[in-house]
Amino acid sequence: MPPISIRKGSALALLVALSAAPAGAQPWITRHQDALWVGAFVDEPITKRTALWFDGSWRRMDLGADPQQLLLRPGVQVTLAPGVRVAGGYAYIATAPYGNLPAATSTREHRSWQQISLSHRAGPFTMSHRYRLEQRWIHPLLAVMGSDDREAGPTAYQNRLRYMPRAQANLGSLTLQGRPLIGFVWDELLMPLGGGAQTFTIGQNRATVGVGVPLSPRVRAEVGYMNLYNALAARRANEVNHTLWLSWHWSGR
Repeated sequence: MPPISIRKGSALALLVALSAAPAGAQPWITRHQDALWVGAFVDEPITKRTALWFDGSWRRMDLGADPQQLLLRPGVQVTLAPGVRVAGGYAYIATAPYGNLPAATSTREHRSWQQISLSHRAGPFTMSHRYRLEQRWIHPLLAVMGSDDREAGPTAYQNRLRYMPRAQANLGSLTLQGRPLIGFVWDELLMPLGGGAQTFTIGQNRATVGVGVPLSPRVRAEVGYMNLYNALAARRANEVNHTLWLSWHWSGR
């Protein structure tokens, strides 16, 4: 057999190297899907500077047809100065396999969280900035052999940093029962901290625009659209969830 030329040998070596490349070299895939999030938010003073906080969120896919997640998050807030509040608390999250890129199992999460919130005026806009740090304990629910029951699997620990700026303003002369309607826009970046090399990465981005409707001096409802980007690194995939956002807000102040 005649010897293989250097050029042909190089091409053959490159072909072998490409065929042996790990699956991780394959491009990421992206899936678009519809979702519905319904939330309730309570800010109830207990002293002049301290307030109880609670928010809960019922999250569904296919605009409500299929389960996704339940979140319950109580806490306490303290006002340090006008426009400056700190808070901390606990959260419980139950997540089902959902969507076009489902996880292998349901998961349960217990979380502690701490945050600082800053607010100020900028012309016609009310601006706020929320910085939150989370400690997360997550475990899968594994099938019990020979039974329909589920048991907790190994717990994984993660840290996450979140930042959310928000701007809102009255919508001109639009009112309901003499109270102005507001337009709002906010974006939240969720950044996991951890992993084998303690890397700093982007996990989710939630970009939202909507309208706030006053129902009473202390209650308002919000309706909006949220574009939720979620990076699923282990599966080399992205979700883009087009989400209808409905929320109810109570403030005792």
